Amino acid sequence: MAQTHQRSSDSSSPGEPASASLESLVRAAYEDLPGSERKLADLILAAPGEIAGYSATELAELAGTSKAAATRFFKRLGFKNFSEARQLARARQDWGSPLYLDRRTAVAPDPSTELTAYLDDELRILQESFSQLDPRDLDAAAASIARARRVWVIGFRNSHFIAGYARWQFIQFRPDVHLLPRTGETLAEQLANVGPQDTVVLVGVRRRVVGFRRVIEACADQGAEILYLTDPTARAESARATWTLVCQVESSYLFDSYATPMSLLRFLAINAYRKIGRAGHEHLEAIERLHDRLHAFD
Repeated sequence: MAQTHQRSSDSSSPGEPASASLESLVRAAYEDLPGSERKLADLILAAPGEIAGYSATELAELAGTSKAAATRFFKRLGFKNFSEARQLARARQDWGSPLYLDRRTAVAPDPSTELTAYLDDELRILQESFSQLDPRDLDAAAASIARARRVWVIGFRNSHFIAGYARWQFIQFRPDVHLLPRTGETLAEQLANVGPQDTVVLVGVRRRVVGFRRVIEACADQGAEILYLTDPTARAESARATWTLVCQVESSYLFDSYATPMSLLRFLAINAYRKIGRAGHEHLEAIERLHDRLHAFD
């Protein structure tokens, strides 16, 4: 049987799993499955990430079927063995798919302690991330944001709102800060304006879109300094960046935490503002005068 779950070099980027997901393979085979194997199929469709943490025997017990049925099931899907299927599920977890991070059998939290546990987890992620950053990189990146002719902030999907936050911080103290992509325009129509005196702040936390590496390469080829804010799943695409700042986003909870990239961008904005000096203060004053003139706030 063809190995339909193998990685396709045309559809996947470094750090991304193969294009054929486990649940899509299960759905394609579902109608032809015998009852003993359909129990496994139902378990996986309900929570695909379950198989990442169990052996074949444990998974069969959870589904209420036999290990032999589990062996036949995964071979029917095109896998050599259960370990290969589990590896695919783990790749999806590493990639950040919430569907694979959801654990149906996880123990329900204690409501009386959940908030404290959640806060402890957020603090752990922040501390682990900041302890691994090089202060010299942070200082150089802040200086680049301060002196650049123009700052381009780029982010896709979940990274787009983080990039939007960065732009909102930077426009408080300097002009010519642009958020990309813009609605109704191709990225190329704006990247054509990027030049050697510019700084590109590129936010790319997991899950990055197809072609993400080509965006970094295009900005680098046009001579811009590139600050790449990412997570530990970044691979070869970071090679062209001037500075790569790695933030932990994976938490003990279902959805990724963006506390670290948001906090780090605020830190960079504070330091870039200091480096701009009087010009940054005058820009901020001009904004506040216009707020008063326009009666912007209640």
